[in-house]
Amino acid sequence: MSLWLPLTRLIAPARVSGREYLASLQGPVIFTANHQSHLDMPAILAALPARFRYHAAAAMWMEYFDAHFFPERHGWCAWFLQSLAYWLVALFFNAFPLPQTEAGAGQALRYLGVLVSEGWSILFFPEGERTETGEIGRFQPGIGLIASRLNVPVVPIRLRGLDRVLHRGARLPHPGHVEIAFGPPLHLKGEAYRELAARVEEAIRGL
Repeated sequence: MSLWLPLTRLIAPARVSGREYLASLQGPVIFTANHQSHLDMPAILAALPARFRYHAAAAMWMEYFDAHFFPERHGWCAWFLQSLAYWLVALFFNAFPLPQTEAGAGQALRYLGVLVSEGWSILFFPEGERTETGEIGRFQPGIGLIASRLNVPVVPIRLRGLDRVLHRGARLPHPGHVEIAFGPPLHLKGEAYRELAARVEEAIRGL
C-alpha cells in the first residue's frame, strides 16, 4: 500500500467530504460507490481513515477475469495478462472475486460473512461496470441482498471526475482533481432487494 497510496493521490488529488459520517462507525461496514474507472478502488481507499483503509476488502466482478478463471476459453496471452492483473489487484487491494450471476452467489455470500465476522469492511460497486459517460447506471439488487443478509451499515460514496482521469477506454491516466463524498450510513433490512438497491442508488445520486 505504501507504493500505490502516494501515487493515487498524485494522479487524482481528491476533495473529500462527509468523513464525519464515519466517525461513529466502529464495526465493519459496506462501502458502496458509483463506478467510474479502474482508479475508483485506490481512490476510495486513499480517502478512508486508516482504521478502515487497512481492513477493507474490495469486491471485483469475477466475470471480468474470465480468462483467469476459464483459460480454456481464451488464448495464452489473454490468460497471462488477466491472471497477472487479477493477482496484482488481489495483492494490493485485498480484492476478491464476486460473481454477477446467481451461480456461486451463495458461496460468495458465505465468504462475505466470514470477512465481516473477522472485522473486514467490504468495498462494493453495485452498477457492475464502469461508466462510459460519467452517468450513474442502475444498481443491481445484489447490494440489497448482501447488506440485508450481513446486517451491517452501508456507507454510500459518490465519485466525480475519475472517469476523466482514467476513462474506460483509456490506457493511461490523465492526472486531474476528483471529488469523493461520503454519505450517512444506511441500514437495509428485508427481502425486497431491488428496492433496497434503489435506496442505495438514490442516496449516492443525492450526494
